[in-house]
Amino acid sequence: MRGRVVAAAVLPIGLAVVVAAAVGAVGLASGRVARSGTVDRAVADPSPSGVATSTSAPPTSGASPTAKPSATARPAGCAFPVSGGVCPGLPPLAAPAGKRWKLSFSEEFSGSSYDRSKLTPCFDWNTGACTSTFNNGREHYQPSQVVVSNGTAKLIAAPLSPPFASSACQGGSCTYKAGLLSTARARASDGSRYLYSFTYGYVESRFKFPATQGFFTAFWMLPTDPTYSYRSEIDILELLGDDPSTMFMTYHYNDRSQSFAVNRGKFNNGACPVENYSTGFVRMGVDWQADHIAWYIDGKKCAQFTDAAHIESGPMQLILHMMVDNDWQRRWNVGLQDPTLVRQLEVDYIRVYQTAPA
Repeated sequence: MRGRVVAAAVLPIGLAVVVAAAVGAVGLASGRVARSGTVDRAVADPSPSGVATSTSAPPTSGASPTAKPSATARPAGCAFPVSGGVCPGLPPLAAPAGKRWKLSFSEEFSGSSYDRSKLTPCFDWNTGACTSTFNNGREHYQPSQVVVSNGTAKLIAAPLSPPFASSACQGGSCTYKAGLLSTARARASDGSRYLYSFTYGYVESRFKFPATQGFFTAFWMLPTDPTYSYRSEIDILELLGDDPSTMFMTYHYNDRSQSFAVNRGKFNNGACPVENYSTGFVRMGVDWQADHIAWYIDGKKCAQFTDAAHIESGPMQLILHMMVDNDWQRRWNVGLQDPTLVRQLEVDYIRVYQTAPA
């Protein structure tokens, strides 16, 4: 993400993320169909407002629901044991010689809530009130804005009234509530461990994002650093809602003072097609290894960074969320035009694959 605030300190770093300390995230409905051998879900048409509707109760604050199927033995035709009632497919690239892929993290959103032992609706510096915007946007993350139903999680951004006071938001006032999911510490102030961290692997999420000006989809990774002095960042996707064809993919390194960008401006996705990716679900992935970082859209390799001396070698965390009207969008004159809009990011799954001896 671009230009960052870390806790209370501002880091004006070229193509980097504004991370601001404050407050929260958890939102609505759809449907899925699992195909043989891999996971791919078809989604019901959204309501006219752009947000699917649900009659299910909002998620509660307990552990993952008992209705969520546990992993079972590997059925015929499945590359991995069933996870959440789903047969996960293989990554789009072969494992190195003498290695095989193992599924080390999987949230399939198959129950009535997400697994709180794996994901939190807040960012890394949550001390109890959750967290607010990145990049001086409008949103305050709230657990209520992540709703799981019919096999997907809905991260919903909606107007917030009354606004939430936070120095992180534009003018000190957050006028939107939004959803976020991360593998950060559930609470930074009580000695909690990161819910999930990993070093090297293939990361993929399948989701449907809103193509609406002023809304911003972000799927990215940061080091697990409780001092918040993040030295690197892997942006799997940054998507400005006015342009659903340019999928920004970037690696920030050397204390995030340098960047490798897959894209050369707008309407360029490296070796991947430039097309409207908002018409259905899209798979965004990154292969992070000791000698390369490679980005994938729908299984196609877009580009890779190969300067091994500058590749992050420590554990990282995952973040997936929607922003509203952030600095980048306003700089490009594609900020929010209608402050009454409600939009959602619908997430099918989040997975991490790592290698193991064959």
